[in-house]
Amino acid sequence: MNIKLLLVITAALALGACTTSDVEWDRSALSDTPLHGKFVWHDLITDDVDAARSFYGSMFGWTFRDTRGPEGRPYTLIVGRDGRLLGGIVELADPPGGEDYSRWLGYISVPDVDQSVATARRLDGQVIVQPRELGQVARAGVVRDSQGAVVGFIDSHVGDPKDAVTVTAGEVVLNELLAANSMAAARFYMEAAGYQVETSWRNGGEYHTLQSGGVARAGLQDMPNDQMTPVWLTHFAVIDPAEVATRAQSLGGEIILAPTADVRNGNLAVITDPTGAVLALDRIEN
Repeated sequence: MNIKLLLVITAALALGACTTSDVEWDRSALSDTPLHGKFVWHDLITDDVDAARSFYGSMFGWTFRDTRGPEGRPYTLIVGRDGRLLGGIVELADPPGGEDYSRWLGYISVPDVDQSVATARRLDGQVIVQPRELGQVARAGVVRDSQGAVVGFIDSHVGDPKDAVTVTAGEVVLNELLAANSMAAARFYMEAAGYQVETSWRNGGEYHTLQSGGVARAGLQDMPNDQMTPVWLTHFAVIDPAEVATRAQSLGGEIILAPTADVRNGNLAVITDPTGAVLALDRIEN
């Protein structure tokens, strides 16, 4: 990871929604005890907030709230159809030279951010953002794992978002790591995030489910080809992946993988938004 990307992720964390002072957190939506291992927050890093708001608002029915981070910089909160806060949007311009920084960045709830970051470093990961306090709401840090995927660790002081009883279209339903070596990646996250790993056989390859407290919290598998770089892929719930992918294309996005029976029985599509961030669309029952 080059120094420019380090600075980008650093800025993204510094602008995190957890630090905003004018957010009224719905305590009824927060757990009484931590949900360690769960991805509890997601930031969209983009070079065009207006384009992102238009795209995701049209595609998922999201609404948005303008707020500011601790340094007074703009930060956009994402509000789901049911009124729950889903994440945030950070605007950061791409540098000259064509490299695209747009991405979804997820944060895993852990009991000790400093320990998780130190463990990641010991396991040949790279610390992008040293652990820091986000106002009075959380402590967080960001690392690049031993294979290059970027992920955040966070310890909330106010409670983690409760697990949803029902899933609404537009909500995150899965975080899935596409790794260069899935077995090595599983070992990394067992130590750094405290996961237990359950391994199964899917579509001709090993699939690792990352669990915490007996609850599946994330997935992990080998990348489909060597042309990719390891990445955490954020999956969003939709009723019809093919229809939503086509709509995303009409809104300025790009279809990377259209639903096909050979891949998860046609229940998955992978797209980019108009600013280049990659996301997956997963079918849920209507």
